Amino acid sequence: MVEPWQRLPALSLKQIQYFVTLARLRHFTDTANRLAISQPALSSALRQIETVLGGKLVNRTASAVTLTELGIAILPHAERLLGVAQNAFLDMQQIVADGGDGTVRIGMVPSVSALLFPLLPKTLAQAFPRLRVEFHDRTNDALIQELYSGRIDFGIGAIDSSLPEGLQVFPLREDPFVAVLHRDDPLAGQAHMPWKQLAGREIAVFSKGNILRLVGALAESHRLTLNMRYQVDYIETLYGLVRSRLAIAILPQLYTTHLRDEALTVARLQQPEMTRTVALMRGAQPLPPLIESCFLILLETLR
Repeated sequence: MVEPWQRLPALSLKQIQYFVTLARLRHFTDTANRLAISQPALSSALRQIETVLGGKLVNRTASAVTLTELGIAILPHAERLLGVAQNAFLDMQQIVADGGDGTVRIGMVPSVSALLFPLLPKTLAQAFPRLRVEFHDRTNDALIQELYSGRIDFGIGAIDSSLPEGLQVFPLREDPFVAVLHRDDPLAGQAHMPWKQLAGREIAVFSKGNILRLVGALAESHRLTLNMRYQVDYIETLYGLVRSRLAIAILPQLYTTHLRDEALTVARLQQPEMTRTVALMRGAQPLPPLIESCFLILLETLR
């Protein structure tokens, strides 16, 4: 544990902010304008960071700004530090402004809403009536990135190979993959469906997150030929393609929890069966006591 009186490096949060902004915009003039500072001040801050860390972070030419290998390696840590600091400051402002207990930010992939609502908000409101609760709807990849950077306190998503070291993971349940078909489809009417029956059919999947990656990996490992012609962002678009008899949708079962459409039917995919593990996740950094209590309530409720 780091004690508050231990000596800190001679860097300010503003200098970290300057580096992160420059890394994203890749342009000194645009960065200086965005931050409302002069270019000499930006250059001075960057030199200070490089001096303290002991290495060059940025390559600058007349036409481009690029990160060195060291800069690329440091950027995620700088983003995480900045995210935690910004959220902590906003929480302190909130507490001073309205006498509340601050804010807890909970991330979630869209399919898990059936696990959370309405029970969880009611439970947290009863336990912490002055606490502000925010729910952030994210794809799984974005959820993991925001957990790592500290922009959310904890989240519910799916475990996969992209999880970075340092995240704490608490598995909750298995979520099998299913096919959603039109009720008039020749394959409709069966509760379980082998993947091989989808050969030659046009498939619709989500374009973002890890579902497309998981389905593609399964098809490759089992030498299945899947024509994933439609890749969409929203579930209504996915269902619309099925209603129009243009495709069969593949998605995790939790997405279909509230599906009440007489034109559509659901079959669990098997041979092989594929599931994703839904888990509660948090970063390695310690949480304030009240937020930690929220996490423990969430874990107990979901398990």
